[in-house]
Amino acid sequence: MMPSATWRARLLGAAGAVLLRLWCCTWRRRAIGVEHLDGCIVGRRRTLVLFWHGSYVPLFALLRGKNACILTNRSLRGQVIAQISRRFGFATVELPDEHGRRFLAALRNALEEHAVWGTAADGPLGPLYQIKPALLSLAAHFGFSIQLVGVAARPAWCLNHRWDRMLLPLPFARIGLVISEPMCLPATLDKDGAARQAALLDEAMQRYARQAMDLIG
Repeated sequence: MMPSATWRARLLGAAGAVLLRLWCCTWRRRAIGVEHLDGCIVGRRRTLVLFWHGSYVPLFALLRGKNACILTNRSLRGQVIAQISRRFGFATVELPDEHGRRFLAALRNALEEHAVWGTAADGPLGPLYQIKPALLSLAAHFGFSIQLVGVAARPAWCLNHRWDRMLLPLPFARIGLVISEPMCLPATLDKDGAARQAALLDEAMQRYARQAMDLIG
């Protein structure tokens, strides 16, 4: 990554965080299941919190200050997300793009400091609304439980030209948030097992998104 990209990430991250703080002050929020996340944080239970890539913007504000670590990559977009995350009180780890020894070493080092992590289940570039089986394999390998997050907003912009259909709640929007109880994974997951688990959790994620919409009517 060129140094100029890092400076751009800092500038874009700072501007995005200021705008989002002003924007989210007007939101009206209803939430279910936040106590499940708080319990994992207080008990330092290893937990991977999964959400759809398109819903990460409101989550900065909805879960502000939680003692959790956000996983990003080292692209400019990933660095901007990391900058915004830090300004909302989250720790961040920028992982190597290749899923090899360096990736696993970085993951192990971060585990010593943070028990609860969050990442976009279908990121960084899709396919839309499909959990990456590799994420579940890693979670099982490191002994993580899974928590799923559903988010809804009304009124909101939905950026349909983006692959992730990014959700941007409008000022004074009603926001719904649903967080599942921790779900245990098998101790080991082969490729086929991870794919089956991912398909089941895809359906569960969609249910939680519908529940979040029900909260706001």
